[in-house]
Amino acid sequence: MHRKILVPLDGSRLAESALPLAHDLAKRSGGELHLTTVVTPLPAVRPGSGEDGPVKGWFEEERSRGKRYLAQVKARIAEETPEVPVHTKVISGAVLSSLEDRIDRIDADLVVMTTHGRGRLERVWLGSVADGLLRSAPCPIILWRPSEDGSERPPEIRSILLPVDGSGHSRAVLPEAKALAAALGASVAFFSVFDHGPALGSTYPPHAAEEEDEREEAMEQLRVHLKELAADFQSEGIDTSVRVVVNESPARAILERQAEIGADLIAMSTRGRGAVARLFLGSVADKVVRGSDVPVMVVRRSD
Repeated sequence: MHRKILVPLDGSRLAESALPLAHDLAKRSGGELHLTTVVTPLPAVRPGSGEDGPVKGWFEEERSRGKRYLAQVKARIAEETPEVPVHTKVISGAVLSSLEDRIDRIDADLVVMTTHGRGRLERVWLGSVADGLLRSAPCPIILWRPSEDGSERPPEIRSILLPVDGSGHSRAVLPEAKALAAALGASVAFFSVFDHGPALGSTYPPHAAEEEDEREEAMEQLRVHLKELAADFQSEGIDTSVRVVVNESPARAILERQAEIGADLIAMSTRGRGAVARLFLGSVADKVVRGSDVPVMVVRRSD
């Protein structure tokens, strides 16, 4: 269950596009929202320069503006559903490290945010921040890439596409996907992509037949694996489906499958920190996040 949901905001409609999804999750799971914005410091002022007064005044004004903004957002939420607890916090420092610290301090079990945006508070949540949280956050992150004007709302989550590849790290997403599906009453579509590698193109019939048999055997093993995972979800009353396809591009196959079945959210895992995580994100999860028209939940598994 998602009890503490952190939502980073920068004052823009784009960033606020994450609120309906976060709010719905908190309402259905009995959780609470933690709205957070960050005031970044100005470059250091030389001692004795006489500029520390204006800088201090600017910093205090920025914090006050952030508090007023978050209070307004909280009030809007309270008007709609007063039963959902909402906490606000203005924090100071570098955006990424400040958000990481906030996640740890409140022991957040989910972050919901848009993948880009710059508002009147002049805080950017794209690129290094979203990517950094994907690689370092100890809890799952749901990323939503809305239209540029922020007017688009995320879909109501009724179906979840769950790509798994049979590896240990891909299983990290399973508990989170199950909890989400159970809380929302959503169905889960298990999906796996079989990349058979470059075709050898044998013209010798026995060899060609053997290659085809090996591929079918590998795909059947994947189907059996997915059916076993699906059975566990079904035991808790979650509707499931299973599909295995052949495609040399897992990311493209995932996006095509989402469009085909109309899934409202994609849930997948990544792993590790630093270069290892970046390598994996670049190859699959990063492409899905950047190419998806629906929210993507990413669960990181430490190596």
